[in-house]
Amino acid sequence: MYKILLVAILMIFQTCYALASPLWKVSKGNDHVIIGGTIHVLSEKDYPLPEKFEKAYEASNTLVFESDISKMNSPEFQQQSLQYILLQDGKTIKDFLSEKTYKALEVHLQERNLSVQQFSNLKPSFLSVTLSMIELQMMGVSSAGVDAYYSAKGIGDQKQIDWFEQPEEQMAMLADMGKGEEDAMIAYGLKDVANIKEMMPKLIEAWRAGDLQKLAELGIDEMARDYPDIYDQLLVQRNKNWLPKIEQFFGNQQKELILVGALHLAGDQSVLKLLQAKGYSVEKY
Repeated sequence: MYKILLVAILMIFQTCYALASPLWKVSKGNDHVIIGGTIHVLSEKDYPLPEKFEKAYEASNTLVFESDISKMNSPEFQQQSLQYILLQDGKTIKDFLSEKTYKALEVHLQERNLSVQQFSNLKPSFLSVTLSMIELQMMGVSSAGVDAYYSAKGIGDQKQIDWFEQPEEQMAMLADMGKGEEDAMIAYGLKDVANIKEMMPKLIEAWRAGDLQKLAELGIDEMARDYPDIYDQLLVQRNKNWLPKIEQFFGNQQKELILVGALHLAGDQSVLKLLQAKGYSVEKY
């Protein structure tokens, strides 16, 4: 009897889970676009993606991303991006950190058989991103995320590709992130990566289910409370900047699938909330 109940519960759970997805239909009159929340880096076990992604992909002839992913992956741009990533004028990361934070960084990297000198010429914002990427790679989370997957697929299928920000804009924004609060940003980054093993599975689960409230709790609330300037720069202002372009997708003959990081769709200042405030109808896809 126990085994029968267990199988029944699992079947119900899997059915509900399959119906959930991180995609929304945004409508104005008879026209609509589909907006999907993405995770930029996944593990192999996170594939296949929620089936609604493929349905939305097949129904679209234009894919819209945060930036030009193809260009970002080119050797030429990766070489060019060094001007944004690396510190200039002989500065090192030590120049931006308190003794306490620098020591914590040193210990954190030593525990991973790495040396702080290997990263000493990174700008603080890119060091913060790198700390997360190191941790994710150790967890096996190093495969292409939703954006890269559908960018490559869309190019192969000759779909029209569009984006909101030039890669140079994204790099410049990241380079300036946390300016004036470098010590706090690295201290927060060290605290954040300490919890990443516990948080990442919860984030993936909330993303697959399209649970915007949970996504906000996991990825936005603390940042918005403790680092409002970074929250405003990284999410809020970019959401507002994207809105006019999203509105331009209405009233044409194209069917657009917009794919942006899931946190852009969660919280009070999300893309979806901003569209609702302008009178668009938003519903789960």
